[in-house]
Amino acid sequence: MEGSLTALKLVLDRLGISDDISTVADRKRVQKAIYLTQSIAGIDLGYRFSWYLRGPYSSPLASDYYALAEAIAAGGGSGVDDLSPKPSVSTRLDRLRPNLDVPDDVPLPQSDWLELLASIDYLHRVREHDAKGVEEVLRREKSRLVSYYAPAEKLLESMRA
Repeated sequence: MEGSLTALKLVLDRLGISDDISTVADRKRVQKAIYLTQSIAGIDLGYRFSWYLRGPYSSPLASDYYALAEAIAAGGGSGVDDLSPKPSVSTRLDRLRPNLDVPDDVPLPQSDWLELLASIDYLHRVREHDAKGVEEVLRREKSRLVSYYAPAEKLLESMRA
């Protein structure tokens, strides 16, 4: 398996994010987890994201997770079972991992929670919106998620600190 696919698999495994991409929710979960890995954990895997219907999206990442799925299917396994990220990377991933879980008081599936976190972060960092601007975009484009803006923003603030 080529290096970028190995890195992708190692990161997903360390974060506890399945590499299964059978559904839209599965693919969204991978997209947003990798976005947050790069943005919040500061681990640059080389993917660049743009705004899409479901928040930050990377076409090269989509190509890689499809290639990863093919490699796993063809080889019967990922070939990375005995590998792990460098200790400094593992530490940052371990800090990020619990923040990817949906809080008990937020009745969303993980894929939607990650979409919300990644979208808020992207709108702040890339589009440079203030809190009011972020909330307006969410209200307009993600009305099903906007009511969970406050706990997501609070969590993001704690992760950036």
